[in-house]
Amino acid sequence: MNGSLSFGNEILVLDEVTSTNLYVQKLAIDTNLIEGYVVRAKVQTNGKGQRGNVWITEPYKNLTFSLVLKPNLAVSEQFMLSKVVALGIADFLASLSLTEVNIKWPNDIWVNNKKVAGILIENTLKTNKISVSVVGIGLNVNQLEFGENLNATSLQNELNINFDIEALLNDLLICLEKRYLMLRALQYQKINTDYLANLLGYNTELNYKVGGKQYKGIVKGVSSLGLLQLEIEGKLNEFDLKEVSLVKF
Repeated sequence: MNGSLSFGNEILVLDEVTSTNLYVQKLAIDTNLIEGYVVRAKVQTNGKGQRGNVWITEPYKNLTFSLVLKPNLAVSEQFMLSKVVALGIADFLASLSLTEVNIKWPNDIWVNNKKVAGILIENTLKTNKISVSVVGIGLNVNQLEFGENLNATSLQNELNINFDIEALLNDLLICLEKRYLMLRALQYQKINTDYLANLLGYNTELNYKVGGKQYKGIVKGVSSLGLLQLEIEGKLNEFDLKEVSLVKF
């Protein structure tokens, strides 16, 4: 990693692209992209989400971008990167005076129990370490309406402000960089403490679906590999993202 950083020193703005993550991955094949390089799309037509889902976003209304990082993390520590990215977004939302900001495991950000942002991190490995990470972020900004089946909101819905998307990007990158510097400084204990403090369902009983059945569960933490540690009927279980889901509430 470089000795100093400044996220967004180089920003490529595209009028339209299928996916900023895919664009960056292809660009990286022929170019040695600097750490902190950003690609933002005004219109993203086929954004990538978790579990093979598509991130649906209304054209020109939201913030969709990918950030290049070179964390040199051991594969066993890869979820630490997810934690600092999520915390950076949570810090940014709190700076807007939003309340009830939570990280919904594994990588969604909620405001008032509705999804406002999502994260997709795709890593390139080299000798058992993560050499390059493409961090895709989608933030609902000025979009007012979402599908009936989507439990989603936006900054404008929550704050009744029409935002300048470019200005938001600059402020968000500052928050992301501050958290990333904590990772570089190996401040794992502080990162973990802050992550749990923001984690939806932590030490709180909520309803979860596991194997087609619904249970009451209490989130006790997240393992180093990113598995959700969920206490059900007094027993601690670990689940990956395909094995458990939070029941809508």
